[in-house]
Amino acid sequence: MFTNKKSLLALSVASAFALTGCFSDDDGNDYTPPGPGPDPVVVVPPQTPAELNFIVNVAVVNGDSDAIADATVRFVENGAPSTNIVDVDGNVVQTATTTEDGGFIVTVKSGSELSSVTAVVSAAGFITKSFNVDLSNEDELSVLPAQFQLTSTDTAGLASVATASTDISGSTTTAEVKADAAVSGASLATATLPSGITLQNAAGEAVTGDSISLSVVGTDPTSSTKSSVIPEGLNVGNTSANVLVPVSVADVNLLVGDTKVKKFAGDTLKVTLAAPTDLAAGETLTVKSFDDETGLWSADDFAVTQGTGTVSFETNHLTWFAVNRNANTCTDGFSVNVTSGTIPAGGLYLSALSSDGSVASFIRGGATSKTVVSAATTLRYGIYDGATARVRLFDREGGTWFDSQTEVGVCGSVDLTPVAPFTLVNKELTLTGACSNDADVAVNVTNSTVSFKRAGKAARAAIKDANGNFQLTNLREGENYDVTVNFRGLPVEGANTFTIEGANADALTQAFQFTCPTSTGGTGGTGGNG
Repeated sequence: MFTNKKSLLALSVASAFALTGCFSDDDGNDYTPPGPGPDPVVVVPPQTPAELNFIVNVAVVNGDSDAIADATVRFVENGAPSTNIVDVDGNVVQTATTTEDGGFIVTVKSGSELSSVTAVVSAAGFITKSFNVDLSNEDELSVLPAQFQLTSTDTAGLASVATASTDISGSTTTAEVKADAAVSGASLATATLPSGITLQNAAGEAVTGDSISLSVVGTDPTSSTKSSVIPEGLNVGNTSANVLVPVSVADVNLLVGDTKVKKFAGDTLKVTLAAPTDLAAGETLTVKSFDDETGLWSADDFAVTQGTGTVSFETNHLTWFAVNRNANTCTDGFSVNVTSGTIPAGGLYLSALSSDGSVASFIRGGATSKTVVSAATTLRYGIYDGATARVRLFDREGGTWFDSQTEVGVCGSVDLTPVAPFTLVNKELTLTGACSNDADVAVNVTNSTVSFKRAGKAARAAIKDANGNFQLTNLREGENYDVTVNFRGLPVEGANTFTIEGANADALTQAFQFTCPTSTGGTGGTGGNG
């Protein structure tokens, strides 16, 4: 019993000592409470990129709507490199090169009032062409399609030739050089460079070398190929009361080694082009030339001589040339009406093409009519009072929905009856994102851009709806589509691509993971109270 009492007494004393620890202790030993513990680590989502309300879906294609890789697209505003076309991250885009998907996405710089831009597009094996892109977006599309169709150099109605020569002394020709672009023995365009010409660059500086190469591209004046290759904008800035209608066009270029010759001194280059046989004798004809650096046409004062089925002039510079006649401007504009059938959800392209000119447009899904060229802009777009053209509706994979087959009057209204050549489906795509280091933390990916493509065709941008989902429209049922998501700087882990196999109308949700930053926050342990 004594032992147990002693143990209990010791325990009591020890307990009393422990309980007085928060007060004073006669032996001077103070108790120090533990400090706060480390703040907890918190996973936070990366910053969401700003929303894009309007994007331009650029696509470079051939005549079959197949994607053209390695095409160069150069944007020009008012004759100078563009400063208002930007990529989805806001970086200025003056020149871009297509990948195998044949295109890319751009937009207009925030705060810019740019209403149009010129795109000069080139690719190996195709005729370089400029396109005028209307950015006014009167249809208020969230995705504006800008499809640039290039013409292959071996297209019917087209002839090209290059003549190489070593007859040059410094920067002066020592013998005549001639290039004749002909088809089946018939000349479409001939350029003759006399002896004794001094060759210069665009700045008027002498270009020297050992050899020169004179090249010419000519077109059949009665073929619509002529209008498919001529740079757009021939009538832009035209202040007369009449439309300029191209009679004959040709592209003439000269190289000394790899350097372009743009001007001459001492003499002129003689150019002869094939002309329509119904061209009235003595009709007033004028010449305009295109500057591929500025993207602008300008008037030349060259006298035009008519021959039997030919027109000719002399020039002191090199580029695209158009010999033009005058015609009365159409005062009714050019519009189309959908009298039966339906424009599919993804919209359709419209082309009106003849030997006199061409017009391209886009008709949004469900539309029953479209003003292609307003009465106020027929002069700018070269629509004259008797203009005719073959009118065609086609989708972005090249499927034809309407074809007038023959030329119809386009000064006024044209009735369309679109018929689907394939069974199409539309698919709703929902993107979700989460942090890889904390799956409970969501990442907002609704401000991404989504593009999709079928093998060999140009990529198309999906339309984002009001709920933040993406609409993939005009898919050919049962076909496979590759989808690419641009998360616009969000640090995605793994691939940003996937494939839709056997396209159908079922909604699809695709999840992605992202590397998310961490931060410390909150309150650590409290320790004891004193």
